[in-house]
Amino acid sequence: MAVCLRTLVLFVTFSACLGALRDWCPEQQEASNGFNTTQLQLALSGKKITCGAVVYPPFSIYNEETGQWSGFDIELFAEVARRGNFEYEIVKIGNPPEGETYDYILYGVGREMDMMCSWWGETAARKRRSFDFTIPTIDTSFILATPAPRPTQVPFKEQFWTFLKPFSRDLWLVLLFGVLFSSIFLYIVDPKTAAVYQEGSEEAGREEGTGVLAALRSSANAVSNLFYQGWVLCTVQDPYKNANSPWSKLYLMSWTGVIIVLLAAYTAQLTTFLIIELQSISSINNLDDLLRSGKPACAMTGISFVNTFLKNSAPSLPVVPIKNIEEAFPAIRQGRCGAALLGKSEVELMIAGNEQCDMRMVGSSLNFLAGAFAADSSNCGLFVLRVADAILQAIREEGMMEEMWEGYTEVPSGCLSASGTEEEKDQALSLEAVGGLFIIHAAVAFVAILGFSLQQYQKGKKPAQIAELKGNLESKELRVSC
Repeated sequence: MAVCLRTLVLFVTFSACLGALRDWCPEQQEASNGFNTTQLQLALSGKKITCGAVVYPPFSIYNEETGQWSGFDIELFAEVARRGNFEYEIVKIGNPPEGETYDYILYGVGREMDMMCSWWGETAARKRRSFDFTIPTIDTSFILATPAPRPTQVPFKEQFWTFLKPFSRDLWLVLLFGVLFSSIFLYIVDPKTAAVYQEGSEEAGREEGTGVLAALRSSANAVSNLFYQGWVLCTVQDPYKNANSPWSKLYLMSWTGVIIVLLAAYTAQLTTFLIIELQSISSINNLDDLLRSGKPACAMTGISFVNTFLKNSAPSLPVVPIKNIEEAFPAIRQGRCGAALLGKSEVELMIAGNEQCDMRMVGSSLNFLAGAFAADSSNCGLFVLRVADAILQAIREEGMMEEMWEGYTEVPSGCLSASGTEEEKDQALSLEAVGGLFIIHAAVAFVAILGFSLQQYQKGKKPAQIAELKGNLESKELRVSC
């Protein structure tokens, strides 16, 4: 009973003091109903108001040593007060108790202030509790912050067969069969054109002489010529530009269409594999990626509308609680979470102050939410908001609000140059990505050179063998004559 009486006395005393503090407010609010914009902007001229601010870097920063405030919110409110010709006193408001959200502050000590001069999220729940807001000063729509992409070294053995990836194994086999079938079909249907290749094999056969080995070599030459003939059809098709048979022409038109489509598809798919898949990109580019990864998100669960969003839009998303936005980037670097769920303006400010240049904003906004100055509309705060609104509207129309914001969110030049360099590296095709193709080509070239060398060696031996044979014959003839 005694506790209840003391609480009642304190409440009455506080209400009386508050009424004395704001004894000008009801009359001034009533008189301001007919004010034009200029009169409304100066409606608080010569007055002094108290505004509450939560320490929330980099929006509202408090220096314990000097007692001075700084930050975007503070600078913007100072401009409002200057234009409105009124004085203000900033009251530092501490963080909510453990287990409570920031609404605990707003609905408690926030009602003691003429207004809040650090931003608060404009939500329907807060409006139902008689809090109103100025025009938006920042964009607090939720968005994800993730590590910026960095080049990754893919092992060469994993890239060796990359040039084959655009097509499946079955498609490669069908294409190989098409090459062989085309060569056999055209050899049969259009023998006059195919004779160019047959002549080469026949000449090679005549050079090899007779016998089983020579027959096998001649057959191998014929098969290789047929395969070469079919392979050439996939590229230049020069031997068949003047085909003789109408059936070979019909077939060639159809096969050419197939090759054109396959080459275009291969080029497009190869670009995907060599540039997009092998470039260094973050595995998390939106909320769906984060959910699929199973990694948690860092979020300020001490803010009620953050919890509401998580409950309604991402109920299965694991969350790592953080107390303020300054904990977000270190938590990502330490691997405690895969991304941070923050307001868009918060991420922009954090990236601007991130000297390591290792974070980025990904995806589009996940909802629409604005941050603004707030006041208790049931306790004369609506009048103060109307004055601040009229001044903020002028500041925004003049472009000054945007200029102030750009001054806080300008990305360091070092981060911009580093980002451009990394992007150029990511877009450049590396030697490792197509190294397997060159190695295979080098192996084929080595076999061709070796075969050519052996062929030349065999040709060089034949004159000597013939000369030796002639010499032997001549010596035998001499012996016989003798």
